[in-house]
Amino acid sequence: MKRKSRLNGKRAVPMPRCSTMEQADTSIDDQMNSMEYFAEEYDMELADALQLVGKSGSIKANLEAAMDEIIARKRSGERIDVVLFYDQSRFGRSGPLHFGALADRLLDEGIEIAETDAFMEDANNATMVRMMKAMIAQQTARGIADNSARGSQQALREGRRSHASKGAYGIDRLYMTEDDEPICIIRLLPDGTRLNLDPETKEVRLRYEPGKMGFKKEKKDKVTLIPGDPEHQAVVIRIFAMRHEQGFAGTRIARVLNDEEIPSPNGKRWTKTVIDAMLRNETYCGVGYANRHSSALYFNQAEGRPEPLPREQGRRIRGIRPESSWYLIAYPKLRDYLPEHLRPAAMAEQAEHRAKIKSGWIKDPARRNGRTTHLLSDILVEPTTGKRLIAKRSRGRIYYGLNKSVDMPAKGSQRRRWLASGPLHRAVLEEIEALICSLPDLRERIIKEIGEQDKQRRGESGEAEQLLANLDKLKARLKSQVRRLGGDDDDIVNDAIDETTRQIRVIEDKLAGMNGGPALTEKDIAAITDGVIKDLSAMLQALAEEGETSLRKVAETLISSAVANLDENEVDFEFAIPAELIEQRNVRLAARNGPAPCRQAYKWRPIPLDAVTVDIPKRCSGDCWEPFEPSGCDDCRRQPKAA
Repeated sequence: MKRKSRLNGKRAVPMPRCSTMEQADTSIDDQMNSMEYFAEEYDMELADALQLVGKSGSIKANLEAAMDEIIARKRSGERIDVVLFYDQSRFGRSGPLHFGALADRLLDEGIEIAETDAFMEDANNATMVRMMKAMIAQQTARGIADNSARGSQQALREGRRSHASKGAYGIDRLYMTEDDEPICIIRLLPDGTRLNLDPETKEVRLRYEPGKMGFKKEKKDKVTLIPGDPEHQAVVIRIFAMRHEQGFAGTRIARVLNDEEIPSPNGKRWTKTVIDAMLRNETYCGVGYANRHSSALYFNQAEGRPEPLPREQGRRIRGIRPESSWYLIAYPKLRDYLPEHLRPAAMAEQAEHRAKIKSGWIKDPARRNGRTTHLLSDILVEPTTGKRLIAKRSRGRIYYGLNKSVDMPAKGSQRRRWLASGPLHRAVLEEIEALICSLPDLRERIIKEIGEQDKQRRGESGEAEQLLANLDKLKARLKSQVRRLGGDDDDIVNDAIDETTRQIRVIEDKLAGMNGGPALTEKDIAAITDGVIKDLSAMLQALAEEGETSLRKVAETLISSAVANLDENEVDFEFAIPAELIEQRNVRLAARNGPAPCRQAYKWRPIPLDAVTVDIPKRCSGDCWEPFEPSGCDDCRRQPKAA
């Protein structure tokens, strides 16, 4: 019997989702069966399903990409009235705020959502319940992450897993029973194929093709690392010998191996990055460190969390945890992997690398050569291409330029130049020194700027009513534009829809800021200002005590813009107090409950400090490389700790 519902006659896109590929064989079919039964019961038509296989519901980008695809199908002329899913967790575990944003995007396109496990006819009640379920789903995901982390730590202590998911070049994985009886050896080939070898004879038993399910250990089975292919081990020993006996750098070692046509671990050519990573890999000395890196979604809430490192477009890259959070795993069978005369030198270089990590000199494990640790690496921007400049060291001096291997300018182009770092570093340090001296004088300036920004946030009298009226007009226009889809001018209509949607979001964000709480009082503004100055003072105090290890962080914080004009050999710096320092101190706005769950708090603007243009001589003299020395003043320049 068909149920009478607001869904009757509507066309729905089923959206089953599972987090791992192993779940795909059963979970996707079960979800589809449930949605097909639901569609028949509610007299709905099902469109082609959008299957999210192996997509974590906690990763916002997965869900946003799915919404983009559904909206694109709608705008291409396909009739889509509903997005259908099994339960709230299948629509994502990214929390109520993100869920509200996704639902809002669909609603703007005339698409509603429905779940099969507990569908509610009353739309208002359904929205409230879904928000609660979205929060529960997020907390469940965090609980799973915590349990998984504890289980991994226990398995590491009991020898049931190794510190890495796969062995390094020239190293195999040995699986054993609970009683240490050998089961098999798994060897990884350069093309991704895995071989199952007999632990006694080393003969090949099975071959697992790339991407296919391989050997699966039992829960209590143990695993350790052992020496692998003798030919590969000989290459590893030769690499360490060229480094510690002949003094070769990574580039020269790679050139020697490439000239002899020896394939690298991935079957391609050797590079300096691969060589350096092998030389710093403690596994070749018989130990491994687990829990050193973190790319966990919830590491911001974890104990011993690494400092979040933003990537372009605001994405996070994995960070390095504090050394106290690492787990040391010993591999007895690898203790004699390197000859005795090479082990001390190899261990010394690896210890030096760990010391750099501990000091904060190296933060991004994806760039083991530490390029981002130079003062202005990835801060300087070339305006023509929009690319960030990297650093290179030549004859003991540092230069900045475009990455030629990625952004190769035309031959003869001025953008092939490398800028001397001396004048740039001196200008940055002088500005930081000036800031140390002027912190007390900044208070009134910050108070005035925060007061003006808060006044702009609240708007003029009658502005809210005007914005609401404009919002209604834009939403009516959006509905009209969506109804026009399906004709020959869909490209033009889609562009118009994008522009209207952008205008709606601008107004909604403005209204969210206006509803973000009452006007800040003089006491509130003074408290925020004192907090900002306190944060700046703490950062500069750390610079005075720690020196170069803290300088990079200060530069990242205070430099709001650094445009490098390679054609003219000049760099324009702009310094500012970042908006983040104001936002984290403004508890009132950060904790507000806005009218729309998908909207963010009011966005504060940076407070500009100074602007400097640095002209670099085309042939930099020796004076350019003289280290910076503070010029001193009567009060604080010679006493940085007092600042």
